[in-house]
Formats: sequence, structure tokens, C-alpha cells
Amino acid sequence: MSHTVIGIFNSSSQAQDAIEYLTANGFDRENLDIRTSQAGSLESSGGADVEVSDPIGDFFSGIFGPGVSDASRYTEAGRNGTIVTVHAISREQADVAARVLDNHGAADVDEHANAGASGSDEARLRSRIIDGTVEDRLRLRQENLRDDRGSAHRPDVDVDAFNKGAL
Repeated sequence: MSHTVIGIFNSSSQAQDAIEYLTANGFDRENLDIRTSQAGSLESSGGADVEVSDPIGDFFSGIFGPGVSDASRYTEAGRNGTIVTVHAISREQADVAARVLDNHGAADVDEHANAGASGSDEARLRSRIIDGTVEDRLRLRQENLRDDRGSAHRPDVDVDAFNKGAL
């Protein structure tokens, strides 16, 4: 069974660092998604507000179910931060991904919900592991990741032909 790991970051640079660390350590980039807080919005249409889209709300409702408190908590946190999702092929890979996200600064979404609860000696993950896969239409693909590797290789272009308008 596959698993989905969710980490929400207060800083997009922390999220990008986590993605870079995961890819450098054997995770397939196709199985990693990142989404910053710019979700759906309301637009005026002839005097009436119309909801454009809410991919973040749709994502968490799809995972937790509509109206579930976890969906609401995670949606609110996701709208205010950067979401990283890892689509892991095994529980072991999901556990590793959750630790990486936590070590790179994933926020504790449940922190306020669990305030006042008795402490535990067991370290609690801040990232959430969900059993199962996320439908492709709900995945939170996005974003332009920072690329510190320098300029990309580009095919040779005939500059003279380009300058003369031949291309």
C-alpha cells in the first residue's frame, strides 16, 4: 500500500530545502509536490462573489473527508504556509520522509488542538502520514522551485539566424 506524507511549513525556503534533500537522497521528484499558500479566491461576477477554486481545501477534504475537523485544521494551516506532499511507496519510505520534513521545519498543525493534553515520552511527528494515495486531480503540484545549480544546458541556437529573424 502506498502512503502520502504531508508537511506544512511556515517558510517556503524550508519547504524547498526539504524537497531538495529528499531528491538528493533517493526520492523521485515525480512523487513530491509543493504548494504555497496562494489558493483559491473570491472574484466578483456581476455583483456576486463566485468561488474560483480551492485546491488546498479540495486536497484536504479529499484526504480526510468534507467537514472533518482535521480537514479544516490542515486547510487553514495550508492556506497560511507551504505544503509539501510526498507520495511514498512503502510505510518505511513514508516514515523517512516524515522525519526529513520534520527535521527541515514542518509545523505542528495539531499543536493547538493538543494543548493541555498529557505529555508523552514518545517523539511525535509534525508531518502527517496518510494511508493510501491521493487522486491525481487533487495533487498539489505547483510551483517554481529554487534552482541553485546554475544555468541549464540549452541547445545550440544559430544566433545570426535568430538576429535576422529566420527563427
